[in-house]
Amino acid sequence: MLKLNKSNDTQTLAIHLDTTASIDALVLSYSQSYDLSNGNIEYFVDTRKGQYYIGTISGSQIPAYTGQYDINVFSGSFQDAVWSEVAVAFGAYEEKWSSAGVFLPTGSILRTMRAWVSGSNESSFTEYESPNQLGTYTTYNG
Repeated sequence: MLKLNKSNDTQTLAIHLDTTASIDALVLSYSQSYDLSNGNIEYFVDTRKGQYYIGTISGSQIPAYTGQYDINVFSGSFQDAVWSEVAVAFGAYEEKWSSAGVFLPTGSILRTMRAWVSGSNESSFTEYESPNQLGTYTTYNG
């Protein structure tokens, strides 16, 4: 299970995939288990170690609400923006048009996993691990 913390500026993840293909970008397509809200997280692969794809995501991309999420991992590809589909007035658009667009999932699902999102609308948790790593306990700071 992935642990994602919205309050972190950045977070490094290592995602294991059943492939050794050279993939530069992934899209983590999430769906909240309670209210089914959903979205995509852009995940750029910085390095690869065997079947582990290691990269960094921004805290601003992590879902806003604490809870459990289903995540489908896809290859990602950049789709250029189409002028007639941009919902921003011409004078208010601040991005260079040549770099405008979004990363979208492509192909079939590479992996499905669960994630726990914290750090947005709850008190913090601290996890402690025993010296022999046979047990853990969590404290709640309310």
